[in-house]
Amino acid sequence: MKGILRGLLVMMAVLFVVACGEDGTKEPAMGSKGGDCYGNGTCDGDLVCLSNVCVDPTETPDKDTAVTDTEQPDVDYGTGTPPEMVEVPAGEFQMGCNEAVDNQCGEDDEDDESPYHAVTLSAYQIGKYEVTVSEYQQCVTNGACNNSNENEPHHYTNTDESDCNLGAEEKGNHPMQCVTWYGAKAYCEWIGGRLPTEAEWEKAARGTDGRKYPWGNEDVTCDYAVITEDGCSRDGTMPIGSKEAGKSPYGAYDMAGNVWEMVNDWYAWNYYASSPTDNPAGPETGVVRVLRGGSWYAYSDGFDMRSSYRSYASPDSYGPHYGFRCAK
Repeated sequence: MKGILRGLLVMMAVLFVVACGEDGTKEPAMGSKGGDCYGNGTCDGDLVCLSNVCVDPTETPDKDTAVTDTEQPDVDYGTGTPPEMVEVPAGEFQMGCNEAVDNQCGEDDEDDESPYHAVTLSAYQIGKYEVTVSEYQQCVTNGACNNSNENEPHHYTNTDESDCNLGAEEKGNHPMQCVTWYGAKAYCEWIGGRLPTEAEWEKAARGTDGRKYPWGNEDVTCDYAVITEDGCSRDGTMPIGSKEAGKSPYGAYDMAGNVWEMVNDWYAWNYYASSPTDNPAGPETGVVRVLRGGSWYAYSDGFDMRSSYRSYASPDSYGPHYGFRCAK
């Protein structure tokens, strides 16, 4: 009997260690904050998967989860052919949600578009269009865009996921998607450019008059943006520049819809409260990168297609609605 009891006690101790960890503390459940990510790379609720750990992207990262900027390995800098760009002059613009024209300010739980504040930027150039599949393929052929680092993958193909444009027939002039932040950064550096800052992206999208969308304050329709909506007949990307009426004040196309666009900045929900007024470049560290502009997987309520709307994703994540454009 004692032997049986001793065996049961040993089994209970093993189960306790497995469930609670060697130090006796309870380990977070899979998918929960601090726990392992699910097998498909997702987490519960709004948590994001970073290095197979579920983290809250709205919290200030601690020393265990914070990540600093990563230099791309072996990028043949500046040898690619830059795509067409538009000029954005130096000067001031208002950044954030403009309550004078936008009745959706503050609807997001994080209220990360406030305060509406003045920002001054130096002159720069930004892509007239989102980077296309054909343009990115040249970087792949060159070898600068690659998946040699399994911790920092650059892209996925139509063979990996059927919704990915890279490798698909007749998608050469569609925006490159299924690309990670690392892949976007590598491509922009390969052409001698960089990813735009969040502030640069927003000014290029809305200009200096505080408008709600790149085209003005009119509601989102299929005339202005590539969206999924009755009558639009879209269930994916369209060729770049398909919506002439939706271009920005500086002539940049698809800055609302088609694909979400990655920028260089780390995301912090309260960054605007303390950001510098001149050429802000985002927090020094973080766990997720900022996404802007909405995608084809959006509807005509237009909430996430507003020029002030801020989203985010971990730098190693990808999807059929994530893309980018470059700046110089």
